[in-house]
Amino acid sequence: MEHTPPSADDLRPFPLRQSLGFLLVRTALKLRLLGNVILQEAGEDITVDQWGILNLLWEADGQTPVELARRADKDKPNVTRLLKILEDKKLVARRPDPKDRRSHHIVLTEAGAALKGQLLAHGVSCYERACQGLSKQEVETLKSLLNRVYANVS
Repeated sequence: MEHTPPSADDLRPFPLRQSLGFLLVRTALKLRLLGNVILQEAGEDITVDQWGILNLLWEADGQTPVELARRADKDKPNVTRLLKILEDKKLVARRPDPKDRRSHHIVLTEAGAALKGQLLAHGVSCYERACQGLSKQEVETLKSLLNRVYANVS
């Protein structure tokens, strides 16, 4: 099967609401809103962005803020702000890097680690709702296509 990208003529007139960028942003915003609503309705005092940082720490505790920013695809000031909020909630703590006094590692507190099961369950709820009506194969295809588009623009 040949993969021919759309030509400039295929895109005229440029229907904004059908453009790939518009559809991706619109979907991402709705997914974030859905996640925040699910968390709020469950009585969780956490946002999707905070959940994302915790999720990265559940995968590999003790990362630096720079590593977290890279893995979350967020800028460092945004991650620093999220870490401050999580620190204030006593869900993470900063530990000095024994090899580099200018650096520190972010570690989960007992409270942050304890949230994993319930917050992952909320993530599954969001995922199930977002993928309602899609087959497992369609979801895998969608993820593959999105990763290819991301690679193309990176």
